[in-house]
This record gives sequence, C-alpha cells and structure tokens, in this order.
Amino acid sequence: MKKVLTALIMFVAAISVFGLKTNAAGTGNLVIHYHAWDGDYTELGSWAWGGPAAGKVYTGLDDFGAYWEYNDIPLATEVGFIAVTWPGGAGPNWDDKKTGDIFISPDAIIEGKTTHVYVFEGAASVKEGDVVVDRQNFVANPDLHNVMVIYYDPANAYAEELGIHGWGWEGPAGSSAWGTPTQVLSTAGVAESGYPVKGFMLSAAATASPGFLMYAGADTSKKTGDLKSETGFFTTLTAGTTEFLFVVNAGDAVVDNSNVYTDAAVFAEEAFSFKLKPFVAEDMTGTFAQNPTDIYVETSAAVASPYPSALDKDAARAEIESWFTVKEKTGENTYGPALAIERVDFALSAETLNTFVIVLEEGSALDNTKEYEVFFDLGLPSETLAEAKTVEVTLELTVPANTPVDAVLSIAGNLQTTQWTPNAAGYIATKDGDTYTLTFDVSVTEPFTTFEYKWTRGDWPNAEFVEGNRSLVVPNNVDSITVQDTVLIWEDLKAETDSKYA
Repeated sequence: MKKVLTALIMFVAAISVFGLKTNAAGTGNLVIHYHAWDGDYTELGSWAWGGPAAGKVYTGLDDFGAYWEYNDIPLATEVGFIAVTWPGGAGPNWDDKKTGDIFISPDAIIEGKTTHVYVFEGAASVKEGDVVVDRQNFVANPDLHNVMVIYYDPANAYAEELGIHGWGWEGPAGSSAWGTPTQVLSTAGVAESGYPVKGFMLSAAATASPGFLMYAGADTSKKTGDLKSETGFFTTLTAGTTEFLFVVNAGDAVVDNSNVYTDAAVFAEEAFSFKLKPFVAEDMTGTFAQNPTDIYVETSAAVASPYPSALDKDAARAEIESWFTVKEKTGENTYGPALAIERVDFALSAETLNTFVIVLEEGSALDNTKEYEVFFDLGLPSETLAEAKTVEVTLELTVPANTPVDAVLSIAGNLQTTQWTPNAAGYIATKDGDTYTLTFDVSVTEPFTTFEYKWTRGDWPNAEFVEGNRSLVVPNNVDSITVQDTVLIWEDLKAETDSKYA
C-alpha cells in the first residue's frame, strides 16, 4: 500500500567506551560496529575473514548498534566483513545481506591496541582490480577522541564542493582555509530510498578545542552552524572514545544546528520519514492557508525537482501539481471530492524543493468553518513485488569533444550478467548525432533497486575519469526509465584535457 502524506490545513552524543584486552605479541584487536538505519538487529550476524576473523552472531548491542569483537589479529592483516542475518544463529542467509564486502585497512590493526571500526547499512567497499579505492568504513584512532559524523540529503543533491571548515582536529580537517572546504565526506552506506548516505571521521587530542561547520564554500551554502564546545558539542574529549553526530540536509544558510542530532533514532525519523510539516504560528511555517485560495505547504525534507532539467517545462509543472490533492474532511477517515487546483507555485530554478504554494481555482475556495486536508504523493513505490518485473532503461550520453569519432562506447557495471565487463554484448551504445544511446533491460522486485556502472571506450584504461561509480536507481512502478549522462573527461585523455584548459 502506498504511503500518502497528509496534513491538516490551519488558517492563520552518545559516547561508546570499550575495555582493552591483552594482546599476543605482534597482534591487535578489532571491534567492528554496524549501524542499521531502522535500528533492527534481529538475528544479525557476520561473515568475516583475515587472520582469526570469522563469521558469527554479533558479540553485543550498544547505543550505536551491533558489534563484533575479533582478537589477536596479526599486524598488517586486511580483515573482510559482511553484515548478514543468521536465522536461528545457524549460519548466514545470503539472501539477506545488510552490506556488501567491507575491506578494513591493514593499518587498523595496531600492536597491543583495540581499534574500533564503524560500518553502516548498505556499505560496500569498491575495488578497482586488487586495489580498494573506497573502503566505506571508518576507523577510529585509539589514542584520540573521535567524532563519527553522518550526513544525509533526502533529495540526493550532494554538492560536489560540500566539505567542512574545521579547526583543532588532527590532519587536514584541522587547518581548513575559509572558502575552500576540506573534502572529508565519503559514502557511508545506502538508505532504503537507494540514495547514498555520506560520512566522515574526525579525531582530536583530549587537550584540543576542535570544531567544524559543513558548507560548500560560502556562507550561503552552510549546512550547519559552528559545531564546537561553545554551542554544546565536543564538551568532553576522552582518548579512545567515539562520539556520534547525525546531520540532515535542511537547505542552505543553516546556522542554528536544529538539523544536527546525537540520537540516531531521532535522526532516522527526520532523515528517512518523509512528511508534511504542521503549522507553526510563531514562525508562520509549515502547512497552512493564508487565504481561501492559497495553501502553503512545507515538507520535512527536500525532494528533487523535475523542472530545471526538463525539456518540456509544462509537463514538469504538471508532474509537480500531480503530487498534491486537497479535500474537505467530512468525518473520521472520510473526505469530500478533490478541490480543483489552478496551479502549484515553487522555486523554478531550485534543484530541490520543500516549499510550495497550492493555488485553488476560484470555485474551490476554502471555507474557514470547515476542515481540510492536503494529500502529498510523489507516486513512488513502497512495496516489494511478488514477481520480478522487467524495466527498460535508456541511457542518453553526451561526451567530451576530444572523444575519437570511431569510439565504441559501452557501460560496465553490476547490472550485467557478465559483471563489470566493458564491451559486453547488449551494453554497447549507438551513436545518434552528437550523442550516444544505450537501451537495455533490468529486473527488479524491490521498491527501488540501485545499480552501479561506468562508461568506457572498450576497456578500463579508457574509462571515464570520475570518482566512484555512477548510480542508477530503478523504481518498480515504471515500465521504462531514461537517464541523461555526461562524460566530462576520459581517463586516457585526461592529460590532453588538462593542457587544453591550463
């Protein structure tokens, strides 16, 4: 059953500390922590390898989540880990993995010490060949005070420049130059929506006075205010502990830190539970009618706007208008017919939206002696299908000017039967004027399925020059989907591109 959001119209740091175990010479201990976004750890276990690490049911639970203790691991050992359910404790159910393969750096094993590593639901280390290029786990320094920060944008509109301005931390995060954000964010996991969740780890000496704010380079791009002892953060620093902060994108120029949480459950409610905000009279915010024909609507999180990139602007307007229905409330769970909407106003240039004005047609004006309700429905799926469905995917690609005219372009990714194979049959694009087009099918059952891929010119040395992989999120309530891609630089032609713009 689809979740439809409604709102009545009104007229105007948790800290974890673990003990140390005595080590055998030349070994260290490892505690792997796992956090599920919904806080459910029922029958959770692991699969692990490297030294004495092995799969087992979790060792225990704490405020952060589940954890596993692995002791006497030889130095320079790369430990692998997967969070997976163990029904009845009998062994892993490989159809219910919570993470992909997680590769923990050999540097995390420190002689005579216990190191804590943090893993989040949906994480999966990324390898290119035998080299791990994105570990998607976070290692705490056993000799310093650590702060694990999670940041989520419900609209998946992570600015490329987004980082922090920091002071008092170890490493580059402690000496940021204003206007040039320190790039500390990396993928921490994946939310149920299929969107990535970002994270970073900061460490400071117990005698330091650290702080930071998140921004994309200007005051107007601030995602938080100053997070420091004077504003109630990092008031007690203790070596060997980890403190947790959770941040939800609340738009730009945010300075009051009302979107920063120390309680993971509160964060999950704000980040992953989409709702219409109620009316707040003091601030004149939320969902309310200022007059009989204009209804102001504010959502708890921003949604991606189809308008800025749409070729058909009228169709994009109609799509946004279709999200809303207004009805008179006639009784308990009973409503009158939908009122006629003339238009929905919104910020035309904004990539994401969380405020709207519904303008009713003249004959559908509200009566302030009656009660009305706004229904908001993006038309997104919420249920798993009983049988797999085939969705046709079309990728439309624009390439840089220095792309060879005879180039054969293809994708390689986990959506192929021949996983991550360039030039695989069925995944080679067709040139159409100045662009390339590729159409293929994927099979889905979940409300949203995320695939990863990259564009190549036939082989990995000729792949696109881009950090990480592209994500393709496919809902299960459509028959087809079209995505516009742009390759800016090819790996093997990077030097040529650099010299052109030098």
